Amino acid sequence: MSLPVKEIVLGPGQGNRLTTGNSEITFKVVGADTHGHLGLFENLIQPGGTAPVLHIHRQMEEMFYVLEGEVEIQVGNQIIHGQPGSFVLVPRNTPHTFANRATQPAKLLIMFCPGAERERYFEGLAELLKDGQKPDKEALVELMRRFDQEPVEI
Repeated sequence: MSLPVKEIVLGPGQGNRLTTGNSEITFKVVGADTHGHLGLFENLIQPGGTAPVLHIHRQMEEMFYVLEGEVEIQVGNQIIHGQPGSFVLVPRNTPHTFANRATQPAKLLIMFCPGAERERYFEGLAELLKDGQKPDKEALVELMRRFDQEPVEI
């Protein structure tokens, strides 16, 4: 028997924060909070900020909701120039990536279903990118694969 999910109430800017390159992630809800059902993160992306390589997830859906600024989201062969209020659902096994190519910061909500331990990927990424270092490609791919993220070769 699993314990019930407990309520979480966070104000603006609240939640555990993590820096990945020059982007900042705030964990609003992680998999452990929802028995692995979902995770919800806020991503503040600086212009030209850290962007993932084109990739797929085999075990989860990923959703993007643009809060502020403009975020370019690629899903499959589509390029979406997401303005505030834009939403994109990325089904499993669908190549996708996102980036802030504008001149102002952008804020994006990212949800993963199921959530499992998705935050651990971002913690590992922050470690690989700390002090402005460029990550070793093999280490990055190994981290991605550990957390259901498979790079797509173009």
